[in-house]
Amino acid sequence: MARTTTKTIGKWATWIIAIVFVISLGVWFLGRDTLPRTIRIATAEEDGLYHKLGLALKSPIEERIHRDVVIESTEGSVDNMRKLRSREVDLAVVQGGSVPLDDVSVVTPLFPELVLIIVRKGSGIEKIADLAKQNVSLGSEGSGNRVSALRVLKHFEIDVAGLGQNDRYFGHLLDEPTLDAAIVTAGIGHADLVEVFSTNQFELLPIADAEAVDMLHPYLRSTEVPRGLFAEHPPVPAEKTPTIATTAYLVARNDAPDSLVSAALAAVHEESLRLEIPTLIPRQEASSRVPTRFHPVAQRYFNPSDNIGYITKVMESMVATKELLFAIGAGIYLLWLRWRGLKRKEAQEAISHQKERLDVMLEETLCIEEIQMRTNDVEELRALLDEVTRIKLRALQEFTEEELRGDQAFTILQTQCANLINKLQLKIISLEASSR
Repeated sequence: MARTTTKTIGKWATWIIAIVFVISLGVWFLGRDTLPRTIRIATAEEDGLYHKLGLALKSPIEERIHRDVVIESTEGSVDNMRKLRSREVDLAVVQGGSVPLDDVSVVTPLFPELVLIIVRKGSGIEKIADLAKQNVSLGSEGSGNRVSALRVLKHFEIDVAGLGQNDRYFGHLLDEPTLDAAIVTAGIGHADLVEVFSTNQFELLPIADAEAVDMLHPYLRSTEVPRGLFAEHPPVPAEKTPTIATTAYLVARNDAPDSLVSAALAAVHEESLRLEIPTLIPRQEASSRVPTRFHPVAQRYFNPSDNIGYITKVMESMVATKELLFAIGAGIYLLWLRWRGLKRKEAQEAISHQKERLDVMLEETLCIEEIQMRTNDVEELRALLDEVTRIKLRALQEFTEEELRGDQAFTILQTQCANLINKLQLKIISLEASSR
């Protein structure tokens, strides 16, 4: 079985540090804030307010992250969420309440959207119940507009199966006289909405139960459409009209890069977007318009004081990993104890080996002592003197341990060498003098 030494422990420690470094580097590489080459934003129909918003965001985002931004026209909110979840797009504009937002994060609320029931004048539709069995535009499949319309119909117990042409876009009110009405959810600046009301062929139906709908749905709230909002001569609506409203949101996946979210927030709230979309929700009101969760970057953007909460979360995560940190610390401590024990053992073995060498040197000096007693040859005595001197010097060079130098055997060796050197020198001098 291979013997464990401090050198082996050192190699283990080096490998452990190297492995930890490589793993840390890999975690950093995989978790770094990477941006795709092209950023895609899902909006809606090209003539709609969602698409107009997307076009307005394109250049400001490109300038901040130095990536191309593509604005995609889609069927609407439901289609946008499908594309976002499947990673076909990176950002999406969605209508609040039209799709679940549980698995995504809100970047920012954008603008309010009114739920409007538009009816053709002279169609005989005077209240919501009259919509039954009429040709009513609800919006295409995949649009948030259709989801909101179906919610209104369900509240008023109107069977959607009895509504003709219900998958049409509300803009067809202008070119299809057989289309009697439309339930539309749109921002106030929607170009097609303005065009429909400018013809003086349509009017708004009030949603009398707006407050009840508000209480039943978290994304909807009751409101009033002011007189003359869409046209003035004659005014449309002719008087304040109760209705419901929701909010359009810019959303991203939970793992969206921080730099992309930061760029989108700046493009919405730090540019001149309000000039193009006057109903844009101010930054100061954003938090009150989001009933679900923000992306972490957006949370810090709208609530700077929450940095304290962010630090608290970091501390909580550190506490959650205390067992791992303790295990690592304990492992390092045990490794250090093992290394120290081996180091002490190796030092003792080295001293033991040096003591054996010391005994060998003592035996060598004893042999020299016996030889010098039997010889009177000056040359041989000089050779013995040189050998004793080498033994003494070698002992001083090899035996460096303080513990060994204090040992009695070392003292005996040094004394033996010194006495033997004196004895040899005197004998050589005596023999040389007698030979003259």
